[in-house]
Amino acid sequence: MAKPVLYQFPVSHYCEKVRWALDHKKVDYEARNLLPLFHMPVIFRRTRQNKVPVLKLDGRYIADSATIIQTLEERFPSAPALFPKDEAEREEALEWAAFADREIGPHMRRTAYYFLLDHPHLMFEILTEGQNTVGRMAFRTSQRMVIRAMKEGMGITERGYTRSRDRLIAALDRLDNALADRTYLVGERFSVADLTVAALLSPLALPPEAPFQFPGEIPPELRQFLDEFAERPTVDWIRRMYREHRGRPAKS
Repeated sequence: MAKPVLYQFPVSHYCEKVRWALDHKKVDYEARNLLPLFHMPVIFRRTRQNKVPVLKLDGRYIADSATIIQTLEERFPSAPALFPKDEAEREEALEWAAFADREIGPHMRRTAYYFLLDHPHLMFEILTEGQNTVGRMAFRTSQRMVIRAMKEGMGITERGYTRSRDRLIAALDRLDNALADRTYLVGERFSVADLTVAALLSPLALPPEAPFQFPGEIPPELRQFLDEFAERPTVDWIRRMYREHRGRPAKS
């Protein structure tokens, strides 16, 4: 079998979902780091849409992080399972994963970039992670255009930030309650529910086991935001999930 190829942004928490699933299943893969905006023709030509992550597996290009994880579970059934065998638990795990994709992922992203986009030097380092000199030079010439497109595409405004912050708080309230008397969100084992929630909330916890690490000093306004949630039970749980279940990368 040809080595799978993951097309990604290293900073993306949706890409982190897929990296974690690949590593959990001990799949050796190649990561291809793309630049925002520059990635569009590369991805659209292969999938007729322009979002990452995209995984090339067995000659097919698969888009959407949830679909990729479902495909990995089917393709590598003997590897450590992410989907519970019990049908009711499986449905519950998928419901939690869908909840995280809908109620956490986009709002965590909008909130983080709300604080970061006004720091161009920091954004340059974040968005050019894993790029060679040519890629970094190309991005520098178009960074203002990329930032403008990100603000418009993600709805990064004061109103958008407030709405996303409220949605994150509501999601954390639900998770705090759900995790009050259990180790995992579903059943007695780590599953796609835990992986999805922990990966999409990882920017809130900044676990040291995460492959992407913040390049430099965190801006004071973002640090203040993170500190507001530092004592949340769910944030402590995220760090534990990373510590106990985020194995060493299998990519080469």
